[in-house]
Amino acid sequence: MVSARLVECPESPEVVCTKPIPEMMFAAGEEPVGVRVLTYQSSGAIKRILNTLEAEEVEIIRRSAFGKIIDIADKPVFSGRFARYMLSRQLKTKKKHEVWFRFAGKPVRFSLREFAIVTGLPCGKFPRRSKLKLKQTISEKPYWPSLFGKSDYLTVASIIKMLRRKTVKDRDIRIKFACLSILESVFLPTSLKMKICRDHAEAIKDIEEFFSYPWGRMAFDMLMCSIKERDEVALTKNTIAIKGFALALQLVMVEAVPSLTEVVQESCSSSESDSEDDVLDPRWAKKQTLSPTHARNVDKKSHVVVRSILSQDSDRPVDEASILWSDEEEDETVDNMVELINSNYTFVHSMFVGGVTKMEVDHMRENSKPAMKTKKSKQHSSSTVDIDPGFVGSRVIEHIKPHVAVMELNLNQTSRRIDSIESYLTGYLESLMGKFKEEMLQTITSMVITYLGKGHSAAPHDPHLNPPETHNFVSGNLPCMIPLADDNAKSICNVMENLSDYSTPPSSPRNCQAENTLSPTIALGQSGLLMSCPLYQGMAHSTHSQNHSRQIDMNQLSGVDKVVPRDLMDMPSFSLGLTQEENMKGAGEGVVKESVNGSPLPDLNFADNIEDPQTSRKSKRQKMVPSDLVENYHCGPHILSRLRRSQKFVFIWYDQREVERKFLKLSHQLACNSVINVAGLSVSSKEIILIAERSRIFPPKVVDILIHLVRSVVLQHPSNKNLHSFYFLDTKFGSALVRSYPKFKKLKNKESYSFPKGVLSLVNDDGGTPLQARGYYFPFSLGKEHWVGVYFDTVQGHLSVLDCNMSYSSEASVAKFLTPLLHMLPYLSTRGSMDIVREEVMPFRFDRPKAVSQIDHLPDSGLMAVLLMVTHAVYGIDACRNISTTSLSEEGKSAAIMAYEFKEKL
Repeated sequence: MVSARLVECPESPEVVCTKPIPEMMFAAGEEPVGVRVLTYQSSGAIKRILNTLEAEEVEIIRRSAFGKIIDIADKPVFSGRFARYMLSRQLKTKKKHEVWFRFAGKPVRFSLREFAIVTGLPCGKFPRRSKLKLKQTISEKPYWPSLFGKSDYLTVASIIKMLRRKTVKDRDIRIKFACLSILESVFLPTSLKMKICRDHAEAIKDIEEFFSYPWGRMAFDMLMCSIKERDEVALTKNTIAIKGFALALQLVMVEAVPSLTEVVQESCSSSESDSEDDVLDPRWAKKQTLSPTHARNVDKKSHVVVRSILSQDSDRPVDEASILWSDEEEDETVDNMVELINSNYTFVHSMFVGGVTKMEVDHMRENSKPAMKTKKSKQHSSSTVDIDPGFVGSRVIEHIKPHVAVMELNLNQTSRRIDSIESYLTGYLESLMGKFKEEMLQTITSMVITYLGKGHSAAPHDPHLNPPETHNFVSGNLPCMIPLADDNAKSICNVMENLSDYSTPPSSPRNCQAENTLSPTIALGQSGLLMSCPLYQGMAHSTHSQNHSRQIDMNQLSGVDKVVPRDLMDMPSFSLGLTQEENMKGAGEGVVKESVNGSPLPDLNFADNIEDPQTSRKSKRQKMVPSDLVENYHCGPHILSRLRRSQKFVFIWYDQREVERKFLKLSHQLACNSVINVAGLSVSSKEIILIAERSRIFPPKVVDILIHLVRSVVLQHPSNKNLHSFYFLDTKFGSALVRSYPKFKKLKNKESYSFPKGVLSLVNDDGGTPLQARGYYFPFSLGKEHWVGVYFDTVQGHLSVLDCNMSYSSEASVAKFLTPLLHMLPYLSTRGSMDIVREEVMPFRFDRPKAVSQIDHLPDSGLMAVLLMVTHAVYGIDACRNISTTSLSEEGKSAAIMAYEFKEKL
């Protein structure tokens, strides 16, 4: 048994300390001042459990291994502030299972021996194969159902409630319930709302064996691990949470320094880690605890009774041979200090030196931050090996160098092969296209020469007509060698010049005019030479067949039929289906005559082919490029530019390559989250990306971004000057009317309704004057899942709903959503904000035009609604059907680019 002494004993000899003792963890005066230590043990848990038991049941527990816990219930409850004060005064040792504290200039030990003395729990070694035996018991017949029935889990609070209400009357079961509650909530707490562990419930089947189990060693090990894992940096935190029976630390200090209990104070439950039951129960609202202020005053004194090592309890002696640890570390400084204590050495404050300062702790905290990621991987390694990085690099290079050489050789060979294939294909394609062009020109040239010769031989010699000149036509120069004045001949010239821009696909159907028995007479050249040519027929037919019909009497038909040979009528037409661009010059300039078989032909008035000039278009070129032309033919850049102009884009102001270049740069710019200002609206990078990707339904703010772009950029373009009579409102207008409708609906005299200032400010300018607009466009959400564009005609008092997905909602469903608008807009218009004047205020009506492009992807509805509104305002309702789904991607990217370029040009 270790002897203990009162350190202030005057009879002790003065011995000079020459052996080293443990240093302090923190330097004197540099101890961290924290708030408290949090423990998961409720300060009133012991009394709460004991008060639910009868006197005989309490006496049974008093005689058991848990008996000393009854005496602990009458001592001061745990003080988190005092525990925080003691943890900052530790001594640095190598010991794994004990800690030393410095108090009043003397050391105090807290080990398994002291824990066993103050708690009275069995702290011997764990029995061998105890876990295996426990598992075998569980597999044979679980004891849990015998205690708790079908409940899967139970908390300590529910067990205490069952004991207090005497739900269980069997004394043995009640004692087992109380012991389990004490074990979970006092000795082994790990949370504030502790649950009964199944293993512990199975172990209490034999209560004698349960009491003999070393629960003290298990509780001490949990507490010691929680203390030892905190270094100087962790101990500087204001609040520290500790698992296990932390009250044992205070009990040891009270036994070592009896003067700590001279001053106690009342502690409310909110200052410690108590449960809600403690707060609600008035019996335990106030408890006695140690005074941290008194403890600090005692610590400053030098003549204080301090027992560095506690003496044995005569009532419950501890077998010191059974409380040893097989893995305990040896520490020479601790052995020296124990030797001094046993020799009744008088310790003073100046003997304890060392410790870190606050500045050193801050430096340690900064150094520990970059090492936190590798801490787990290094904590199990006992030694490190220094390796030269240059040596490792040289070995790796030496190993992979042959493989890299082979790879480089293969890449060079592959590159040369690709270059040869590319050069061969380029030359082959050029020769193939040149040969094809040459053959086409030779074929057309020979046909034109043949038909010119036959037409000339069929005509009589007239002295007033000059004979045609003979030319040697060269490939590629045919249109320039023949003086063409007729518009049909000019069409041939146009085809020959643009032959490189078109290539007829092999699978395309061949247009043939063989069924047309009429071969109209065509004037070739200004000399007035007449001839019949199927080549010119086809061109003239393709030019005029869509809009005009020849007005020739039957005599003219019979006369012409005699002139045209049968073999010429079977020749196919070379018309590409393109209309001529120039006006029909000289279409009504006189009558051309030709003699056939000695008799003159009747007069053919070409003016009959032209309709009333007031109703016909001057140009025969189609306003829009047909989509089939681009899909079935390889068109040149000028045709593609006409196609883009005809599609009437809204946000696209650049060509496709420029849009892709700008969007690629925009994606890099928006990699990091940022906020920009778009016409007074704060926009994040995620919202700009959503405009381009359209991955989900646009929120109202994203739709407002598009409306702001339309106001600030699109409508300010010089080509849109006529749009100043229209005004585009954002989503706030429709949502404000919907929110105000319930209040508006309740009023009997709706003319007296005062519209919110937010609604009036949307349709008024900055000075409060109503906007002089012919119509208003604003987006409207149908059930927060689909966007439509609404056009309100202030002249007609009518709403048009531009719906890009009419299959999503029926007419009745749309009418239900628009009810607030249809009923409130008439009264809003009479307030001077709009131009409608009616004798009787009636609800408006609406329509959904069907001539609107339709889409199936609902997330596209936000962008599509804005495009429909702008297209309707600029080009009219007919242009709304020409918005293709393929252009949405380019429109979205262009809108995102336009929004970002409010900040900087891409």
